[in-house]
Amino acid sequence: MRRQLALMGLVMGLAMGAPVMAQDTNPPPNCPVFQGEADGIRTSYYMGEGLAYFNAGQYNNAALSFSCIVRVIDDTYVPAYMSRASTYMRQRDYQRAMEDYTRAIELDGELIAAINNRGVVQAALQEYEAAAEDFDRAIEVDPDFIAAYNNRSILYALAGEYEQAITLLEDGIARSGIDRVLTQYRDPNRAADAPAIPFDPIHANAYALLGIMYSAQALEQYNDYLFLSNQQNGFFPDERIQSAAGALESRFNFEMRLDDGTWMLVARYDATAGQ
Repeated sequence: MRRQLALMGLVMGLAMGAPVMAQDTNPPPNCPVFQGEADGIRTSYYMGEGLAYFNAGQYNNAALSFSCIVRVIDDTYVPAYMSRASTYMRQRDYQRAMEDYTRAIELDGELIAAINNRGVVQAALQEYEAAAEDFDRAIEVDPDFIAAYNNRSILYALAGEYEQAITLLEDGIARSGIDRVLTQYRDPNRAADAPAIPFDPIHANAYALLGIMYSAQALEQYNDYLFLSNQQNGFFPDERIQSAAGALESRFNFEMRLDDGTWMLVARYDATAGQ
């Protein structure tokens, strides 16, 4: 399994360097509402319109509303870039999403949601090394931003670097405090009617990923044993080990895949608050 995942990382994860911003050669959109009014009034209108379209699933119209801001009114307005990037992600237009996240990062170099989400887009484009750089940067900017730990661990696993993935996940678990929440819930003396302990579900996600990493690592070790057994005449592998390896491989392949992108965590961004 490691050889297969590592090959994927090598073939599809070549370093791409900084993303190249494609120049938008289309004419600016027609944005007639509140023409002649202050830029703040027009920006507020088109942000509200774009978010309404987005929430209604009308992504083409949403992108047009956000474009009215960044192409006609104010090309430095970060929330519009972030919102348009989210729209492009919904449309699976990853190249344009990456360009908008890159522009947001140019305007605010420590905007954690933009850094993390660009990493998710890079991974969707199979540009794994560039994605890893974004997740590493997100952790550098905010060492308590657990989503980046989870996302970076997935890239380690795809390269077959399970020890690094496990270490990073365990670090994230310790930083988030989700291990203490788990200990409290498992306390045999905890009252049945005790109030719920609040926690971020993203923090709990680390445990699922940790299980996947250990499973993948175990499968690799099973396969190493089976490989050795095939190199020596007269050596018959233990059928119990063959069965265990087969069961584990079935689970990993059909229930716990990492390379389909669905395990990546997109950071929330409140466009109305600009954060």
